[in-house]
Amino acid sequence: MQMNKLDYLPKKKILSLFMTCGFPNLSQSKKVFKEILSHQPNIIEFGLPFSDPMADGPIIQESSKIALKSNLTTKQSLNLIKSLRKKSGETAFVIMCYLNTVQKFGLKNFVTCIKNIVDGIIIVDLPYEEEVNIKNLLDKNDIHLIKLISPMTGHKRSKKLLKEAKGFVYYISATGITGSNKLNYLEIDKNVATLKKYTKIPVLVGFGIKSKKDVLSINNKTQANGIIIGSALIQKYFESNMNIKKYLIALKRFIQEVKI
Repeated sequence: MQMNKLDYLPKKKILSLFMTCGFPNLSQSKKVFKEILSHQPNIIEFGLPFSDPMADGPIIQESSKIALKSNLTTKQSLNLIKSLRKKSGETAFVIMCYLNTVQKFGLKNFVTCIKNIVDGIIIVDLPYEEEVNIKNLLDKNDIHLIKLISPMTGHKRSKKLLKEAKGFVYYISATGITGSNKLNYLEIDKNVATLKKYTKIPVLVGFGIKSKKDVLSINNKTQANGIIIGSALIQKYFESNMNIKKYLIALKRFIQEVKI
């Protein structure tokens, strides 16, 4: 069995980059992920498009909508991830999806397909109380179930969620949907410090991180181990007038800027 790359993350300045699979279309998506991978971020999060992505902001929602227009299947997304795995180097692969996608595919079949191609999975709408069967199967295949924690998660629940957490903790920096605008660094630092009392694994901050300034502020003003960027990467496509060549150039520049 191959090692789980999430177990070997650095202690500080971890960079995780999110991108929707099949966006803008399957062939262009591969170019986009190859560009992202060329920068060797610590983690790449592969978003599986879903028709009702309730936790995602308008930018990621639109990317899912565009990807699904070409009748993209879950199997095609997984094959895309598989094709990139061999050249992933030290970059860990994580899938981000909704529970319905897993159930529709079939849990055992889904886990069989992602075994050896990803290190972790985030199922954004999976309640803690209903995770036992999924978690047991993932554990048997050395795939870490990543926990999401927000400012609204109470201390008791956070402690319970983190008791057996693996990989990293996805700390949601603001309540609401992805791509939120305001970052309260004092609150983030306070909440991350509390989470670190319950776990030794890295705590990464996501939601609302859009610039080098945000990255520097999170890394220097809080006890977080790193950051997650998603909406800002996808936004570059629309800022590039949906031109793939211009998008790849803009993507390269942006990643170079935030990779500190």
